[in-house]
Amino acid sequence: MDEIGILVMGHGSKLPYNKEIVESVAKNLAKKHDIRVQTAYMGMNEPSIEEGLRMLAETGVKRIVAVPIFLAHGVHTLKDIPRVLGVSEGKTESITVNGNTVEVSYAGPLGADERIADIAFSRVQEVL
Repeated sequence: MDEIGILVMGHGSKLPYNKEIVESVAKNLAKKHDIRVQTAYMGMNEPSIEEGLRMLAETGVKRIVAVPIFLAHGVHTLKDIPRVLGVSEGKTESITVNGNTVEVSYAGPLGADERIADIAFSRVQEVL
């Protein structure tokens, strides 16, 4: 897994807990799966997606999987992020980032996964 890195992408927000949550997801991914992870944001937070992609490419990984921490598709996941990455969802492209050639794959948003329903039910139980 040394040759693979994950770019965890969030929307970004002026509210600090948005960035904290994305960073926590990234830390949990890195810890649970012993893999290199970098966060990046659409706006309002740093690093930007371009910067995060560059930072991860400079670590020497050969392949980057970019995953948006969004529940559903929208303009950002369908247009903005693919444009910045230079790759469409579900596709893999070789790109050059600051002289480093890497394969970039773009994963889809979290979606209506059964595990999301489990988390939602946990929140229900917390308030009962």
